[in-house]
Amino acid sequence: MAVTDLNARLDTLSPEKRALVERSLKRRLEAARNSAPIPRRTESGPAPLSFSQQRMWFLDQWEPGSFTHNGARAFRLTGPIDAGALERALVRIVQRHEVLRTVYALQGREPRQQVLDDWELRLEVVDLREFADAERDDELGRLLRALSREPFDLRSDLMVRPTLFQLGANDHALLVRLHHIAFDAFSDKNFFGELDALYSGFTEGREATLEEPPIQYADYAVWQREHLSGPHLARLVEYWRNELSGAPPLLLLPIDGSRYSPQRHEGRHHEISLPAETARAVVEFGRSVGATPYMTLLAAFAVLLYRVSGQDEVVLGSPIANRTTTELSTLVGFFCNTMALRTRLGGNPSFREVCSRVKKTALGAYEHQELPFERVVELLNVPRDPAYNPIFQVNFRAQDGPRLPLRLSGAETSVIPVDIGFSRFDLALELHVEQDRISGYFEFDRDLFDADTADRFADDLEALLEQVVADPDTPVLAIRLPHGRRRAVDASRIPTRKAQTVDQAG
Repeated sequence: MAVTDLNARLDTLSPEKRALVERSLKRRLEAARNSAPIPRRTESGPAPLSFSQQRMWFLDQWEPGSFTHNGARAFRLTGPIDAGALERALVRIVQRHEVLRTVYALQGREPRQQVLDDWELRLEVVDLREFADAERDDELGRLLRALSREPFDLRSDLMVRPTLFQLGANDHALLVRLHHIAFDAFSDKNFFGELDALYSGFTEGREATLEEPPIQYADYAVWQREHLSGPHLARLVEYWRNELSGAPPLLLLPIDGSRYSPQRHEGRHHEISLPAETARAVVEFGRSVGATPYMTLLAAFAVLLYRVSGQDEVVLGSPIANRTTTELSTLVGFFCNTMALRTRLGGNPSFREVCSRVKKTALGAYEHQELPFERVVELLNVPRDPAYNPIFQVNFRAQDGPRLPLRLSGAETSVIPVDIGFSRFDLALELHVEQDRISGYFEFDRDLFDADTADRFADDLEALLEQVVADPDTPVLAIRLPHGRRRAVDASRIPTRKAQTVDQAG
């Protein structure tokens, strides 16, 4: 169809229908843009960092030796384990995914990433069989936490460190430590899926058949900087500027302690688990209003924060995979982005209405997820304060799907939770959703909140969910919380304490 014919047809539509058609066409153009393959780099040698990596590198310069961006995955393995085959499998994964053997250093005034050609990975084996049964798990827990807090040197280290603990003849634990600059939560499926396939092959005396990665992470970093430019970048910036304009810069939660400057990030987890009946009701209610469990739980969390802060606008951070092209789906790397989701709760709406608002906000954010949060902060000229995170201070994540990313041939596997002891935010809520189970934890900054407050947050969230799924038309101010509304503290008026050297052993 000629452009003139298209314009003539658009002219016959009402303004509302024309807007819908134009929006649909814009989405198709964006989809076509994103469907173009990401090319491999034409030059070897150092490459620029992705925008997310660049912020991670900057934070490492700001807090050298910090473990704040470490990641840890631990599993109990019951059955015979071939440590040699496991090491070979891990080495092969590092060969396949260059980002795991990439180092970062200044070149001129800009950080660059360089893939190591000369490197070595060893599977450290720690024998704990000398400990008595009653002490062995305690020692394992201590070592998991201590090792996971060891910092990475971005200038020289591999970004993955595996350790195998021998607990008995057919009883082991595997710890895989990673740095966030090279790995995100959405990489688990690819990393551990390959580990199973490769390990299975080596134990059977054969090579596993795996397709080569279509591109490497450095290819993505170069492409991202070219892709996020021109009209496409302008459209993304316009959306986020409109979405966040006038949002409150700080969520005023009822804190117990003092805010340090810079923030020390010492944290702790508080485990939560909803009753099966409540979990099922959350999923069913969301389905009835066309909302995902993620949207329903996000709405409930926003209502809780509104009730305890008294602020009728709540901005939450929430991670998204941001793997918008097919090439990225099989890669290991740091692709995830953080969306700043603003929920407006003025007017004492019903929970049903809050869900509708959250759904609209989330769908808009999904459409515009490509603009890195780091660029949002930069391009919107958001003021920086080392005492708290810009734009949002509370994070939310809800995941579904398989809870166990690792399956290892010949062994039964189960997850061992590892609380490294940090909190990147003032407060975070991480949940895992199954049909009849919702569980997870609050992660809280120990300088701001004590354990009793985290316990009250958990009680209030459970009570709130039970009420709103039973009667979603209840106005949010009529929801009864077990601990009532606590007076929020204007943290911006509290003199921050200058952070001294932190005991890294916590």
